[in-house]
Amino acid sequence: MKCFRALWLVIRHCLLLALTLPNLSHAQFAQEWEPATETVVVYNPKFPGSEALAKHYATKRKIPADRVIGLDCPVTDSMSRMEFNQQLREPLRKIFAAKKWWTLDTDGKSASAGSVTHSNIRVLALMRGVPFQVRRDRDAPPPQKEDEASVDAELTVLAMNAPPTEGALKNPYFGASVRLPRFTKAPGLLLVGRLDGPSDDIVRRMIDDALFAEENGLHGRAVIDLALKSGGFQEGEDWLTASAATFQRHGIPLYIDRHELVLRDHWPLPDTILYFGWYTMDAAGAVASPEFQFKRGAVACHIHSFSASVMRDPKQHWTGPLLVKGAAATFGNVFEPYLSLTVHFDLLNKRLLEGFTIAEAAWSATPALSWMSVVIGDPLYRPFAKTGGSSLGSDDVRDYLLYQGAARRSPLDPDAAIKTTITTLAERRKSSRLLEFTGLLSALQGKHAEAIDLLDHAEALAPTPADRVRLRLYRAELFRRDAKPQTAADLLRDLLSDDTVQAEPARAAAESLLRDVGG
Repeated sequence: MKCFRALWLVIRHCLLLALTLPNLSHAQFAQEWEPATETVVVYNPKFPGSEALAKHYATKRKIPADRVIGLDCPVTDSMSRMEFNQQLREPLRKIFAAKKWWTLDTDGKSASAGSVTHSNIRVLALMRGVPFQVRRDRDAPPPQKEDEASVDAELTVLAMNAPPTEGALKNPYFGASVRLPRFTKAPGLLLVGRLDGPSDDIVRRMIDDALFAEENGLHGRAVIDLALKSGGFQEGEDWLTASAATFQRHGIPLYIDRHELVLRDHWPLPDTILYFGWYTMDAAGAVASPEFQFKRGAVACHIHSFSASVMRDPKQHWTGPLLVKGAAATFGNVFEPYLSLTVHFDLLNKRLLEGFTIAEAAWSATPALSWMSVVIGDPLYRPFAKTGGSSLGSDDVRDYLLYQGAARRSPLDPDAAIKTTITTLAERRKSSRLLEFTGLLSALQGKHAEAIDLLDHAEALAPTPADRVRLRLYRAELFRRDAKPQTAADLLRDLLSDDTVQAEPARAAAESLLRDVGG
């Protein structure tokens, strides 16, 4: 009885950590700002469905009707610089001034020409139908003097009287560790997000999923797909590596792919809530496989120069396909951005897990304004506004909370103690999943023998064929990394001879890995 009581105290302590500690900081964030009161929604009346989406979003977020604005624009993806100025920029500047959303230091000039000293609007939500590209005016401009841009990035500097059209502008909010209301260096800065994608239904789902995740918490796994790049591309690898450390600190189970190519087709990635990778032109590999689906509320991004150049196409490049697969938010570039001027994943993920909104996190992680970036998703969405809950929830959620609670003790407990806590909990609960999470942590730390042992134990408790295939694949991959191809091949052949897994999509990944190890 004493042993049971001691174990329950451990479980209770982990649950209290998972359910209460994170919410203290997020409650503090919630008191800082109610951004729906400072948001303007812009739609294109000429584009079928744009107005209905704008009203749906405003209703869901309780944005006042006078802040839902229709502006006639081309119904194409792109617009000229003249069209942008005449149909979006100048009309919005006039509306902001007329409604007194800006406080201006006019210095005797007309109101529309004064400098913005305070703004009652901090967020601009662009709806599907508003063009997302400003086309190039000049032919063959010098590098970093291009005059094309994303509509969204140009509107971040709406308050500037005459922003330059060539090259990027330094983002004063880049690297900021505070939420926007506490940031005083750029009073007119707008955080621009876009609710857009391949269809109206997808946009509605993105809106609803963001609200669902805020209410119920976003619990699941992270996936990082390295590309093993170096030299001028090392920066991107560093962002991904730093993101992995952030996920680890916050108790999010993580799978890292350490291949030059994208994650192989049909590789199993259940409950994915965070995906970050690079570098192929079009969606491919595991996340493009027919059976893959993100968990509701997921945030995903794949770096590529033109990832968002056709964001309304369900199959081309990356942003559209990621949304088709269920992501609630993604990020991209509408023209060539140069790597260093894109969203920095390390900063983005740090801010998201600190409770920032999607728009705050993305723009505080992007060095350049008036450039190529777009933030696709509800700009007010806070994926980690609620990391726990008032009840333990389903078994799946409970395992994530238990693991999160133990991992968040890492500053206090030695690594071995954390793993002992989790494995003890797993034994008590007969939880294959908790053992799997701990095995993934050991793999992340380079402790492959330990990880293989934990994953083997997890497989023995696995409740479904899909779980058994996944755990066997993870073990075989670790043997491959350790230059033990024969051991990996033996595991895979044994798996493929099992009649109970013949219908599992991940069986194709096992066949592919077996070919790679020479089986």
